[in-house]
Amino acid sequence: MKTIALLAALLLPAFASAQSFTKTYIERVDSAEQYIKAERWADAERNLKSALRLEPANPGNALLLSNLGYAQMMLSRPEEAIESYSVSLAIAPKSVVVLTNRGMAYRQSGRPEEAIADFDAALAVDSAYMPALKWRGMTFLDMKETKPARRDLEAYSSAFPDDADVLEGLGQCALLDSDLRKGMEYLTRALEKEPTASRYVVLASLQLDSSSLPEAAETLRKGIDAFPREPFLYLLRARLHQLNYRPDDADIDRKTAIDLGVDPTVADSILR
Repeated sequence: MKTIALLAALLLPAFASAQSFTKTYIERVDSAEQYIKAERWADAERNLKSALRLEPANPGNALLLSNLGYAQMMLSRPEEAIESYSVSLAIAPKSVVVLTNRGMAYRQSGRPEEAIADFDAALAVDSAYMPALKWRGMTFLDMKETKPARRDLEAYSSAFPDDADVLEGLGQCALLDSDLRKGMEYLTRALEKEPTASRYVVLASLQLDSSSLPEAAETLRKGIDAFPREPFLYLLRARLHQLNYRPDDADIDRKTAIDLGVDPTVADSILR
């Protein structure tokens, strides 16, 4: 009995230490999850790295590494994200989520060919995985390859017609192919789904270029109502006033645009 008691006394600290070690790993993972939900990316990264150091051989680390890569993307460090995703893929090489996320990191770091390769690999595993299709289309658009970009974005849009970014991407494809009418149609739909100051600016500029002055006036009215501190909307309205032979109104809007941050030289180049 003494021998058994002595053995238990020797093993108990090691068992308690192992329990504490595992608990610390789990605590780090739980903390990282909470920080991700709160979008506290630096804290999430710190806890994920700590958990990985505690149990480097844990089979759940593929997910942790994927989450680490995502946090690093949110911290605008895509090259580090690529490393984290690559280690995750060494554990789970057919994860369509991680392949797509690494593709997005490659895209953000200015490596479009490698991004396309990852999106292709994700779609080879699951041809219906729509995020890979969307971001492959966006990456082709970055490369000004409008035919494959349109193919992917139209396929994605047929499943998710309310995605304003994809509608805008299709508008950019049309504009690159010199189809101004269709480009404006897509941008109008994107604005209806998700109004942004930049979309108002682009659409109004295209309408002015195509001499659609009443439409431009309405776009600028809505844009300024929604984004009253967007300087380029005032600058474009100044241009509209010029085209309507209202120089005094043009001068007022030009001054407003400059007061809101437009460089006077830029203003004069647009209003010349």
